[in-house]
Amino acid sequence: MKNATVCSIHISQRIFQKLYAHLFHGGQDEHGAVIAAGVHEANGELRLLVREVFLAKDGIDYVPGKYGYRMLRAEFIYDKIQYCREKKLCYIAVHNHGGTDSVDFSADDLTSHERGYPALLDVMQGSPVGALVLAANAAAADVWVPGGQRLELKELRVIGPVVRRIFSRKKDVRYASTTTYDRQLLMFGNAGQKILSESKVGVIGAGGVGSLLVEYLSRLGVGHILVADDDRIELSNLSRIVGSTYWDARFPFTYKRMPGWIRKAGLRFSAKKAAIAQRVAKQANPNVAIEAIFGNFAYKEIALRFLDCDFLFLAADSMQARLVFNAIVHQYLIPGIQIGSKILVEERSGLLEDAYSVYRWIIPGESCLWCNGLISRNGLAVEAKTERERRAQDYGTQAPSPSVITLNAVGASHAVNDFLMSFLGVANENVTTDFRRFKHVSREALIEQPRKDDDCNECGRGENSRFAMAGIRELPTAA
Repeated sequence: MKNATVCSIHISQRIFQKLYAHLFHGGQDEHGAVIAAGVHEANGELRLLVREVFLAKDGIDYVPGKYGYRMLRAEFIYDKIQYCREKKLCYIAVHNHGGTDSVDFSADDLTSHERGYPALLDVMQGSPVGALVLAANAAAADVWVPGGQRLELKELRVIGPVVRRIFSRKKDVRYASTTTYDRQLLMFGNAGQKILSESKVGVIGAGGVGSLLVEYLSRLGVGHILVADDDRIELSNLSRIVGSTYWDARFPFTYKRMPGWIRKAGLRFSAKKAAIAQRVAKQANPNVAIEAIFGNFAYKEIALRFLDCDFLFLAADSMQARLVFNAIVHQYLIPGIQIGSKILVEERSGLLEDAYSVYRWIIPGESCLWCNGLISRNGLAVEAKTERERRAQDYGTQAPSPSVITLNAVGASHAVNDFLMSFLGVANENVTTDFRRFKHVSREALIEQPRKDDDCNECGRGENSRFAMAGIRELPTAA
């Protein structure tokens, strides 16, 4: 926290609606609450991830103030401070002011912070404390971190089917556009293009789907892309990995008619899929900052690099990747979409049975891969074994799955479109995040209602849930 210069507060739409309804439930009076938030610091920004909101009852917990207009009752503060300290969460007192598009703390508010927050910092034993004030469409914060430094609010980000950004006052947004984005500006405006340019998006997997995602995001003007894949390209990948070449696959050395030892050497030195994605991104947008990681996302040292992303795309289909992706979404309040495609061929006849593309929104505190049966415990167990152990237990090696670039493109394009509409805040307020399946043989577009278990330890709100716990909980990484 010593390196942080600003803070942001990230809150799920469901919790924000609960808080907002309490603060603005009629009339012009003030109301109060307390937020308990996980803490994550990255790149000079302190992210406060709202886990719980405790509503103060008027006249009981929120009473006439001794110095200002209203105050939280000491007993209420003590109870919530104890809770936050026990859970190692940040304590944030909340109240509302009048007005619409701008808000600030009053002089009495700031005096009360200076009088009480140094003592609260000592009680909290290392966790930040602070205050948040809301108007109808504005928010300001005064967050104190150990050492006495005070951080202002960069933004309050409400995360749901549509991402909403709330600031202390309206911003005059200017984006130094080149002609590259002139046509996009007609749709997104300066504000939208600036959001894209300042965002960091993680892409997990650089194969058939991931390579398309990277190109789309680069051409849209996303400022920072992080992509991870632990595989090298082969000749059979060229038909569906964007930007790949025969030399990337070390043709002719990897051609099937070559001696085995030459083919083996060729495969060993073929291009990394992540490196190809990096090259494609730079060709599409020379100004993009792209990090290409050659490694398994499910390993701890790689998964940790995705924690400061603003959005995640899962384009890797291993159970371990799904497990870690799902945990990051809910633990760090980073929305994401899982994309895939599947072709089913009848084993004996070789006839095509089905072919579909699918993409699934995974929203913090809402949809969950565990709740929807999309993470297999048996699959995790198999993936955890070594190749020798798999052979010894007769798992064998899986035959390559059929794959076609056009099927991958359906899921990838829909996912990136949804990301744009949501992340830039231009989608309808009542938009859904149902799972979508496109069955290409029958030309059907199916909507699948995601399931949610309120007791789930991933997306649920129970005592043992990882929701918004940030670094307090360990990620379920492979190592």
